[in-house]
Amino acid sequence: MKRMLFGILLLGLSLTANAQRDYSGTWEWSISALYQDSKSMGSENGSSLKADSAIGLGFNVGYYLTDHFSLGADFDFLRPDYNAILVDDTVVPAETTEIKHEMSQFNGRFKANLDFLDGPFRPFVEAGLGWTYFDSNVADGPPIVGCWWHPYWGYICDGYYRTVSETVFSYGVGAGFKYRFVGDSFLKLSVNQWRLDGIGAAGNEDLTGARLEYGWRF
Repeated sequence: MKRMLFGILLLGLSLTANAQRDYSGTWEWSISALYQDSKSMGSENGSSLKADSAIGLGFNVGYYLTDHFSLGADFDFLRPDYNAILVDDTVVPAETTEIKHEMSQFNGRFKANLDFLDGPFRPFVEAGLGWTYFDSNVADGPPIVGCWWHPYWGYICDGYYRTVSETVFSYGVGAGFKYRFVGDSFLKLSVNQWRLDGIGAAGNEDLTGARLEYGWRF
């Protein structure tokens, strides 16, 4: 019984010391499991896009200017399936093309994060801005062929396709909580919403998702 009480006392002292530590001037990095909700968009001429919900992977880095305020960056990778309806209204009658495929999505954003409370459990809010890149993985025209001389294989020609892609400005906010473990590791869960800017006449331009991070501070 005495050993158990002593162990509980040591654990309590460790948690207290961890809670009282000032993290200003330290870096943190983490890996993330991402969830992005499904999304539907439409345009004035009748074209539409329906992207399924997707699971992705992220990498994150941040620097604490004070014990409660940090600046950092997120880098996210996702591959949602999508269904696109393309309407060409320049001809009469209008022609419709349907595409079902998988797109590649990359998010690169800078963020500011504000923690609350002083213990190991800390709610937080964050805001950020950056860019979101979408690649439809659908060819945009005929292949481009290049040829070269290889000293072993001889004369080689190969081709590749340009794909329909788009890069847009994105910004948004998020909220969640962080738990700091003893030993400078932490677990972080957040819900966020990002607005896409510059995607033409499409409506409903928000992306909603969740992020689960596990990382370390150094």
